[in-house]
Amino acid sequence: MEAAKGEKQGENAAFSGARRQDARQVHRRAEADSAQTPSALPPVLVGLACAALLVTAGGRTFGFYEWWAFAFLEFVPVGLRCAAGALVAAAATPFAYAQWRRHEAQLTRALERASISLWPVAPLLMLAFWLFRERTPHGDALYKLDLLTHTPLNENPYVWKEPLNSLVEYGMTAAVQPLGWGPEEAVALASVLAGGVFVVAAWTLAHWLSTKLWRRIAIVWALWASGASLLWFGHVENYSGSTVLALAALALAIGHLNGRAPLWAVGLVAGAAVSFHPQAAFALLALAPLLRRAQWPRQIAVLAVSGAVVPALTVLTMGLLQVPWPALDGGFAGDSQLFWTPAQAVAPAQLSDALQNLWLIAPLWPFWIGGGAIAAFKMVQNWRQRRRAEASPRESNRLPEAQRNFTAADSTRKLLVLMGAAVGLLLYFFTFQNDLPRPQDWDLFAIAGPPLALWGVCAWFLLIDRAPSLRTAWTLRQMLVVGLLFAGSYALFWVGVNHTYTLLTPDAAQRERYARFRLLDLTELLPQATVTPDAPICAEPVGCERVMLTEFVMPHTGDARPVIFAHAPAQIAIPLDVPQERSFLWLSPALDPQAWGWGGDGVTFIVRVRTAEGERTLWERHATPVDPADREWLEAWIPLDDYRGRRIDLILETDPGPAGDDAADRAGWGMPWLMRGTIRR
Repeated sequence: MEAAKGEKQGENAAFSGARRQDARQVHRRAEADSAQTPSALPPVLVGLACAALLVTAGGRTFGFYEWWAFAFLEFVPVGLRCAAGALVAAAATPFAYAQWRRHEAQLTRALERASISLWPVAPLLMLAFWLFRERTPHGDALYKLDLLTHTPLNENPYVWKEPLNSLVEYGMTAAVQPLGWGPEEAVALASVLAGGVFVVAAWTLAHWLSTKLWRRIAIVWALWASGASLLWFGHVENYSGSTVLALAALALAIGHLNGRAPLWAVGLVAGAAVSFHPQAAFALLALAPLLRRAQWPRQIAVLAVSGAVVPALTVLTMGLLQVPWPALDGGFAGDSQLFWTPAQAVAPAQLSDALQNLWLIAPLWPFWIGGGAIAAFKMVQNWRQRRRAEASPRESNRLPEAQRNFTAADSTRKLLVLMGAAVGLLLYFFTFQNDLPRPQDWDLFAIAGPPLALWGVCAWFLLIDRAPSLRTAWTLRQMLVVGLLFAGSYALFWVGVNHTYTLLTPDAAQRERYARFRLLDLTELLPQATVTPDAPICAEPVGCERVMLTEFVMPHTGDARPVIFAHAPAQIAIPLDVPQERSFLWLSPALDPQAWGWGGDGVTFIVRVRTAEGERTLWERHATPVDPADREWLEAWIPLDDYRGRRIDLILETDPGPAGDDAADRAGWGMPWLMRGTIRR
């Protein structure tokens, strides 16, 4: 009996012990799971902020128009913006994290099995660059096309600002002429070829910087997800070649540290980048960490000699083509001030525009600069700890394994190379003085985007590896994923808008350049128009026509434009087949200068459209010679997108002033053009 009782107590004790052991295991498992569960608040806050920027177009939905870097989002359908915002916000939730953890292994295996060679992919991507190339001109694009069309290389005042780029563009323009293509297609083709180099450089950098699949994907994604990606989509401007070659030189520098690229190749490509555009010289700061203490004289010689090859050949070619040397008495290639003074660079208006530009070319710049600064601080800390550890073996054993691994010389050098390129180009970004406003010439500074993103994403990897706990590491990882989704959506919309729309801000001073977008001069349709009333404005039938073709000249500027003269009251109904593509009217109404001193209360200009459904007023403006602002060409830009593919009657009406006094109401519709494109607000 006692034996049975003892046996029973033993079983109970064993059972209780097993239960306690199971409970401890469950508790440890719960602690481990909790340690690998990110904090919910930081990713959710980041996700909501990014989603709000996408959905509201940077606040423009609510009337906040200060952030011009988000203006293009107004052209993205609201449904698409909301879908992108929902995706970004959903990725920040704990549920999304849990699903990711559950399926990460299967996704990794699937991607590893699906991994394919780069070489079949690169041509396909280049074809996509060409098919989805941009239709919106940026910066000096129209000026460049005008130079390539009408100005020989040796007379081009722009050539020494971008010497090798100019040689390539003139050469390609000549090469594509047998195909019936012009300079626009030639420059676009050069942009697409640069995109092919970018694909190879991005892929190579990802493989040389990490052995982990998801980190490679993050590196490539970070390089793609920026406004700078537009440079590969047939971008008609100067900066595709220098931007991609600066990135290629950076890739070769990392390859050299990996023992996979010779030093002379780094110098050769870096020199080619500077020859395309001198802006790339600011990326050369990245080459300093390549130098080793015992070999630096030979390494500097190799970099100097190889780096001088392409610039020397470029200058020699310019000489053979009899291109005159740039006159430096007025500054470099006509620029008397190349850089802002420190006070100018930090002026509120200048700094605001620079930060807006940074949004466009590196939409995660707060992530990249913040993470990069923290990583640099940690590197300095690690360096100091290593120095102390070298002096004391006991201290060396106390360093965490991850810290000892990261502070290896080659790993440090890689991050220093990336940081050098980013910091050097940010110095250029904030200090270079440009004649054009940044919203127009944002691409001049696009070269800073890819190196900044590369440095930033690798800095985030460092922060994840050196996080004080697994929970912090997973929080940082989820925040990075959310940010990359936002940047990817932003970049995709940017490329899509520039391909779908031809966004124009017409400038009458450059109307000859905008003539390439003209679909029709409405003066050609005047014989088909119906004029009401059709009676002359005086007794003589000749010389007193109510409506006729003539020319007005503004006496104070000499600005002369062809005009459909229309003495008020007059209504001109022009039958017009509106094209299927997006279009708008560019009209320059004006009061006849010879009648400015004749008195009267002015003329009301009205533009209407008549269809089977009735008439609709599109634009109206009263002008009086008493107002000095009305003694000018007025500008009217009127979209016709609502009538695409339809036949309408376009009514140009001049009406007497409020008092009905038409004694001096000589007026006209200057330069009446039907334009291809969309007005950029």
